[in-house]
Amino acid sequence: MLQVNLEKHLSQFSLRVAFEIGAEILVLFGASGAGKTMTLNALAGLSAPARGRIALNERVLFDDAARVNVPTRARRVGYVFQNYALFPHLTVRENIAFGVRAGRATRVDEMLTLTGLAEFANRYPAQLSGGQQQRVALARALAPRPDLLLLDEPFSALDAPTRMELRWELGERQRQFQIPTIFVTHDLGEAYLLADKLAVMERGEILQMDTPGEILRHPCCLPVARAVGVKNVLRGEIIAPTRARVGDVLLDIPPAPFATGARVHVCIRPERVMLLRPERAGASSDENALHGAIVREMSDGANATLYFRALDARLDPTQDYDLQIELPVYIYERLNLARQRAWTVSLRKNAIHLIGAA
Repeated sequence: MLQVNLEKHLSQFSLRVAFEIGAEILVLFGASGAGKTMTLNALAGLSAPARGRIALNERVLFDDAARVNVPTRARRVGYVFQNYALFPHLTVRENIAFGVRAGRATRVDEMLTLTGLAEFANRYPAQLSGGQQQRVALARALAPRPDLLLLDEPFSALDAPTRMELRWELGERQRQFQIPTIFVTHDLGEAYLLADKLAVMERGEILQMDTPGEILRHPCCLPVARAVGVKNVLRGEIIAPTRARVGDVLLDIPPAPFATGARVHVCIRPERVMLLRPERAGASSDENALHGAIVREMSDGANATLYFRALDARLDPTQDYDLQIELPVYIYERLNLARQRAWTVSLRKNAIHLIGAA
């Protein structure tokens, strides 16, 4: 069990984080400069907080009130740095052995086998691929049997197939070693794949911490909504317990704890906007149906982003489109969206999330 409550004053903001995790993966997610790496450094003992307390499995690592600050070498923390920090003059075997005290040869052999590096044991880091170097860094962090594992954007410099393979391997190692693990990233897909718990950070604070699915469906505030990819954020007003006015449109909404007349942000994820086939449009079961057209689009080869503009009643008359829609390219092709531009969309109530607005 890791218990953290710390504060550290930085030049542009103060880092204030508090959380508790067991043998699971916590992903710290946020833009660069949010305080994610500084949090890891404080846990590892590389940077001392101004105040607070850090406890790991009943051992107090830091407590300003009790004047406890256990040095890095005695914290039993494994750390995988963004640039791997391998020793270039040491072989793979010697890098993994660094920090191992008892039973060194046996433990290194175990880690070489576990990470698939046995055949590369006598090579130097410069003779390895990026993925192999990352495996060495992970093996070195785990070899001393740490009580806590920290990883600072370890896959950011790798190609997509290697990243996917190593994400799976990290999950396997965490389940095998059963220790608290904290992973830093600003890649939302990576965060969703790895996290048992996700913490969204901004300017040194954790804005929301929960399961990834819960945060994506129910962000607690506008900064979290934008951070986790909510592209459709529309200003609205509650006019009834299950109705809101958004622009020129009256939308059916899920029950929400807002009084009539309250101003709200209506949040809809782009992948939750439903395109209705022409033969289906107009069905009585269609929720919040809007008729309109696709006015522009973008694609990265795997997914397409569509910009939809309603024909009559508009959700957002201040811009040239009302909704962003995201879908896989194969769906784009199957629906013949390159030619078929007129569509009806449906905004299901269970796809709508409301956040209070000032």
